[in-house]
Amino acid sequence: MQQMMLFSWFKEMYFCLFLIYESHCKSKNYIYINQAMSWSSAQQYCRENYKDLAMIENQEENMEALKAKPSSSTVWIGLYREPWTWSDGTLSSFRNWYPTGLNNVNESQHCVTENPQHQWADEFCDVPWVFVCHQGDHSKKC
Repeated sequence: MQQMMLFSWFKEMYFCLFLIYESHCKSKNYIYINQAMSWSSAQQYCRENYKDLAMIENQEENMEALKAKPSSSTVWIGLYREPWTWSDGTLSSFRNWYPTGLNNVNESQHCVTENPQHQWADEFCDVPWVFVCHQGDHSKKC
């Protein structure tokens, strides 16, 4: 009987620790801004009101960012060219390019949008698009 109670206690404790771990690891929240701006203006807005333009470092965050925006919207995210870097200066290793998304027209498309299918494309940075910001600590590794 005492062994069963002890097992039950450990099981509950493990579940609680898992929930704490899970909430600790989901450190970014994505916020859709329904106001079209250039990439640099969107970046400034996100930095003043949240943390930065959306930084998507893996498939899980890609799905979280998807939930933040209307399914019909093309939006700015915080990625820019050469080398592919997030707007906070972090190099990007995760990619989700549209099959023809990297065309760099006139070698002048240095910023990145995410289309309604949730795939990325390079774009002229001065084109006004709505955008997604993030808040939270992107430095947490779980």
